[in-house]
Parts: sequence; structure tokens; C-alpha cells
Amino acid sequence: MSNRTNGSIVAAFEREFARYVGAEYGIACCNGTATLHTALVALGLGSGDVVMVPPLTMASTTLGVLHAGAVPEFCDVDTGTWLMGDPGLRLFHAAIPVSLYGLASRGRGKALIDDAAQTLNAHDGVAFTSYSFQASKILSTGEGGMLVTNDAYLAGNAREFRDLGYSPTARAGMKHPLAIRHVGIGYNYRMADLVAAEGLKQLAQADRLLEERRYAASCYRQAIQGHDWITPQYVPAGWPHSYWTYAIALRHADLWEPLASEIEVLGGERPYAAWRLTYQEPAFRHLAKHGTCPVAEDLQPRLMQLATNHDHPNAELAADILQHALANCESQVL
Repeated sequence: MSNRTNGSIVAAFEREFARYVGAEYGIACCNGTATLHTALVALGLGSGDVVMVPPLTMASTTLGVLHAGAVPEFCDVDTGTWLMGDPGLRLFHAAIPVSLYGLASRGRGKALIDDAAQTLNAHDGVAFTSYSFQASKILSTGEGGMLVTNDAYLAGNAREFRDLGYSPTARAGMKHPLAIRHVGIGYNYRMADLVAAEGLKQLAQADRLLEERRYAASCYRQAIQGHDWITPQYVPAGWPHSYWTYAIALRHADLWEPLASEIEVLGGERPYAAWRLTYQEPAFRHLAKHGTCPVAEDLQPRLMQLATNHDHPNAELAADILQHALANCESQVL
């Protein structure tokens, strides 16, 4: 794999991260939105092309489509896994299923990009897998992202676009006065060596970081047992889950604030709510109307995200606080 990045440390991070997730090629970018934009362009998608996206996720998934000049079309989510469902007979050119909260998307196909920003799940069965290293992610370099693929042609396209449209051989003869640099129009989406150095440091701890997240999830899982007004994300047998967060759905949306407040009163970290559906945000309301994705619309106000970035003692403490908070809120449910 040629060094088409800012430096040798970036190349090393690309190589080691790709190996960790079982891919042939890694393309490091400045952030996880840039990776999605780059992947779409590398696949040849642009003006007028329809790309299926879920509405129940961070808006970057839709932004990547818009940056590429393509048309996002929202697909409702599954009632159990909360992942993007089957688009049915609708015509589309590509899809970006999201591995929401760390649960691996199971889509397969040459026109699929797995938005795996919240996971360290393996690259499997899609054209590209996109990861994020933003401050809250499992591997955190402050900012940064990585595309991986097993396709050499797609990897070359992605590198060229990320590198301002530089030709693959540009750097070798760059000092010559007649050197040709730009063979296409690209963006400066490159990762800096300093960021990549932190990425390599974090990658060495990846197994431990994943184990801690999964342990925290197991503690929460025990804490919610016996409370039938709490439903966790359904994880089908054999589906990998990185547990970027442990997400639960409450029976009614009006239970969200009382439970969150009770957790805080007891000394716990205030939970996060799910993002508003992308097309409910002011910037995207022209893309879809209310009722487009009824499952997601019903689910979003009831979702609560519990932090999993704890060592074992703090994971146990957080789960104990949750258990007490649930007991204290029980009277509002019964």
C-alpha cells in the first residue's frame, strides 16, 4: 500500500487499524463525516443518486450524502434492533446502514457503506466501513476517522479524493517544475501524523477498552432485570456489539426526565437522550415529513443512553445507581 498520506505515522495507523478490523486497506481522514463523503465519491455516487439512510442516528450520515450531492432517502428502523430496516422495493443507488450504539449492521453488498462510527466491529460484506475517532468514541484521538475496504480500486479512489485529487504518483516527482499533481477534484480530508500517533496508542488498548464497555453493558443488563417498562436494544444471537453506549427504551416518553433526574440525584452521570430524528431538525425538514418513519418517531423520545466508558468499579457503581433509580421511579409506572 503506497504512502499517500501526510506521513509515515498515518500510513502505519492505516495499516494497523485495517489489520485490526480485518480489512485490506485503510484510508485515514480528518473526521468521520469526511469518511462517509469520501466513500460515496469513491463509489462514483453524486448528483441525483438516491442513498438510503436511517433517521435515528447522528446527522453526519445524512450530511455525508448531501456533501456528495446525492439525495438522502430515509428508511425506518427495526422495532427490536433499532437498526435501519429493509427498504423494500424502493429504488436506490446505495445505502448507509448505521451500526447504532455499537450493534453491528448486517447489511451486505457492493453499494453499502457501514457507518460504524460507534464500533470497532469487523469490516464484513460491504464496500466500505467507516469509523470515527471523535472524542466520545471507543478509540478517541480528539477527531479523526478511518475508511476500510478490501477493494484496491475503491481504496485508490478514496485516497485521491481525500488528498485534494492528487495522482497516485504525484509525491514521487513533486520537486520537478513540470510535476503533475492534481488529476481530479478532491478535498483536503487528510489526517495529521500527530492524530495518527495517538490513534496507534489507542489501538494498542482497543481490546481492553472494548472489554470495559462490554462489562459495563453486562452490569446495566442485570440492573434492569425485572422492570418490564424498560426494553434494551435487541441483540440477535451472534451479532457483535461494541457497546459504545448501553441504550434502553422506556415505556413512555414522559418517564425519561424523572428517571434521568433520579439518576443524577443519586450521584450518577446524567444519561443522554437519542438524537432527534435527522429530518426533525430544522436544517433537514425539507427532506422528509412527519410520518415518514413511524417506528423511529415513536422510539426516539423514549430512548436513553447510559455511559459505558467506565472501568469495572465505576461500571458497577453506575449500574447500582441505575437499579436504585429504577426502584424509586417504579411508583410512576405502576
